[in-house]
Amino acid sequence: MLVAGHKRASTLVVALAVSACEAIFCPYSPKLSDADRTMLESRLGHAAHIVVDTDDAIRIDPAPSTVRSNDFRNRDAALIGFTSGTTGVPKGVMHGSTALNYATRACAANAGLKPGDSILGIVPLDSAPGFTFTAHFALSLGHHLVLIDPWDPVTAMRRATVHGCGWAIMVPTHLYTMVEAAKTGAWSGRLPLRAVAVGGSAMTPELIADADTLLGLKALRMFGMSECMGHCSTVPADTLVRRQSTDGRPFPGTLEEAFDLDGRSLPRGERGQAGVRGPSLFLGYAEDLGAGQERMTPDGYYLTGDEIVRDDEGYVRVVGRIKDQIIRGGLNIDPAEIEAALLRHPALAEVAVVGVPERKLGEQACAVCRIRDGASPISFDEMIAHLQREGMSRKKWPEHLVLVDEMAIGATGKLDKKAMAARAVAALVSA
Repeated sequence: MLVAGHKRASTLVVALAVSACEAIFCPYSPKLSDADRTMLESRLGHAAHIVVDTDDAIRIDPAPSTVRSNDFRNRDAALIGFTSGTTGVPKGVMHGSTALNYATRACAANAGLKPGDSILGIVPLDSAPGFTFTAHFALSLGHHLVLIDPWDPVTAMRRATVHGCGWAIMVPTHLYTMVEAAKTGAWSGRLPLRAVAVGGSAMTPELIADADTLLGLKALRMFGMSECMGHCSTVPADTLVRRQSTDGRPFPGTLEEAFDLDGRSLPRGERGQAGVRGPSLFLGYAEDLGAGQERMTPDGYYLTGDEIVRDDEGYVRVVGRIKDQIIRGGLNIDPAEIEAALLRHPALAEVAVVGVPERKLGEQACAVCRIRDGASPISFDEMIAHLQREGMSRKKWPEHLVLVDEMAIGATGKLDKKAMAARAVAALVSA
């Protein structure tokens, strides 16, 4: 069942009804463009599209295609979340109830949640982790869920206090604005939250320390993704230095190691691609939505595309990303899709979309472009207007445009994105 993941009680009602029918809940972003939603409708093989109107009226529209998915994994799936694909086609991440329950129970144990604690619902419900760590967390474990929409840090902290919230998951942007509210005097006092899990992009050590000092809040770095949700985390008992410098240890029952380019496990202390095996691992990508693109080792480790170092005590530290993605405030952005759209502009000869550091969001997207000979330079507003005409969702638009006379080329003849990112940062600083 395809459902717009509005952050409202009506979405939870629909989720419970879908579960009672033993069907698969497939939430998508309400901000999805018409083109992206049409793509999902044409490929998912769903039975119906459940629409929740602004007045919370629920209607069921039949799927536009009569072709139904006959994927054998459907019998084990409870949730399909959508994430960016490398070709512009979203991936459908299939999860069974075992994975959802394992991830939420591990987080509850990490935080030491009590039966009367409420869950603070900060992140959107339109992804596999977003739905799992808010709606499924509360419904399956019997906790009240306090939804925050739109995001406002003071409102969130006030409600957390009034309703006795004990846990939440968030991206660094949320924590940053909460700390800033305390620094500016918009908020004072200690929060009842026993811990918050923070993932999606890097945090500064200062932000974690400020959360301790100003909010009385244990911010736990957590390593997870749509394909293997919340499989590694720090815990409140870890020292501040551990919570500042590592992403914790794998949950009980999860194995995680660094692998070399040939898929061989590396000794502790060496840098390599993260491989994960455990109960929160997804069933795979849905047919026509990424199936076959899973990267697994022969012994069943999912290769995440992230680079890690794991020390002798078992702590994991994420040190980079192999896959070419930009993570803006917890949202994964696929540069290839944006580049393909920009290259359809008649004035652009070459394009590289790269991530540039941003204090609040972790990263922002910057389009580094070379203008075709004889063409007039384009402005930032012209670039955005072009992407809008292309039907690209607003959430994927770059925040910056840098024009260059020539692109940086690596030894293999391909665009050197690291060099282009460095150029972009230098240009933005000088501007």
